[in-house]
Amino acid sequence: MKPIRVGVVGLGVMGRQHLRVLRGLVEFDVVAIADPRIGDYDTLAECAAGISIHCDPEELLGHDLDAVVIASPTSLHVPQATYFLQAGVHVLLEKPIAPDIASARTLVQVARRSHARLLIGHIERFNPAIDALQSLIAGGNLGRVLSISARRVGVARPALPATNVIADLGIHDIDIIQLLTGSEPVVLGATGGSLPGNHQEDFAFVLLSYGDVAAAVETNWITPLKSRRLSVTGTGGFVDLDYVRQEVTVYEGRIDPVDNPTAHFSAVWQTAQGRPLWVLQGEPLMRELLHFAECVRGHSEPAVSCEEALAALAACQRATDWVREAQPKLVATSHV
Repeated sequence: MKPIRVGVVGLGVMGRQHLRVLRGLVEFDVVAIADPRIGDYDTLAECAAGISIHCDPEELLGHDLDAVVIASPTSLHVPQATYFLQAGVHVLLEKPIAPDIASARTLVQVARRSHARLLIGHIERFNPAIDALQSLIAGGNLGRVLSISARRVGVARPALPATNVIADLGIHDIDIIQLLTGSEPVVLGATGGSLPGNHQEDFAFVLLSYGDVAAAVETNWITPLKSRRLSVTGTGGFVDLDYVRQEVTVYEGRIDPVDNPTAHFSAVWQTAQGRPLWVLQGEPLMRELLHFAECVRGHSEPAVSCEEALAALAACQRATDWVREAQPKLVATSHV
């Protein structure tokens, strides 16, 4: 089977990661890359050896591409993805799908009319730990899921962020909880703020509901320790998941009725020992790109639908509105 002729648009941090992985996969032949700031990347020559380099992404169509990976700033997602989709080129577009709901809906309509596939790069969906957790929940081993909480923090703020921390980091967990529950997120409230001098939110707490499941997402790029964790509480136990280590620990328990002379109520009456769940570890980005290859060849439907990507973005936008409408506005003070 001939390799898929692919191009990469946007050579920032994530674009270079895509380029690295693509060059190691026999499913793809990286034929061209493009970035308007290509001259500013002094270390690009080594990782792009043998690949045609362009400043203008539209020049990539001259290479008879089958597919393209777009890792440009969010503000460019819609026009660039639209250009390639209308040309019949399959697109893997980094999250978030668009900078706002209106333009995201426009892109979804373009994708629906196109004969090409559009996959939104919500990379945590391809984390093996999430696969293991999904299987655990689907098997009924946690009973009925009651609540899910996520904590995604660390010092990773871009110098000039195109989006705030909710849409840049928090969107990962907002989307994952959507996957685990099978329901769209509804924002019930949010609070947060920014560091002095910054115009985008640097920290936030978001409260959501997914059907009958309660959820909370904490995110920031201030905490001097990187942490990516997810916790699930069910009537049959509790799960702690570490995205980075790809580790899942299960604590089994149960809720039983308690009878005494004055009351009847339900309570958890036992303490469980943690049991590690076996996880077949692997690089999420590689798994995402292999899935993209299956989509391009027509062997699979995109694991992240346009509607799911739109719902995740809508929740981020609503949470941002909550934060900005809150009075008094929270601002982190600096003692440095």
